[in-house]
Amino acid sequence: MKITLITTGSTADKGPRKVAEYLQKYNHKLEVIFYNENELRQTLSKCKNTDLIVVSANVATHKRASLLIQHLKKLKRPTAYAGIYAALHPEECIKETDLVITAKPAETILELANRLENFQRIADIENLRLKFNKKEIIKNA
Repeated sequence: MKITLITTGSTADKGPRKVAEYLQKYNHKLEVIFYNENELRQTLSKCKNTDLIVVSANVATHKRASLLIQHLKKLKRPTAYAGIYAALHPEECIKETDLVITAKPAETILELANRLENFQRIADIENLRLKFNKKEIIKNA
């Protein structure tokens, strides 16, 4: 499965690289994007052919992440909100997208990717919040 990890933090962030290395061990194809607002068009273009998008944000960058997620929705790809901000404020993040990773991002993304790839149920994945029909929220964290 092709997974695109987008961080709204700085290029010094080690988290996305560590998550990418972990996921590559399980034969997933990864692209890590260090996003800034000047590259919106390029970022959307890079995400067109991906199977899963994960946007990571911290408290200082969550507004940038939320705006990016609004644009990514147009691609109609599974998009998850992750990072420190998602862990601290999952109730806010679930308003932006249908998937929120609240803890253990590498393991949670791996399980999510594997299940999506095999067309399996994702509603019971630990550390993942899901929104169905814009109303029902499942909390597995």
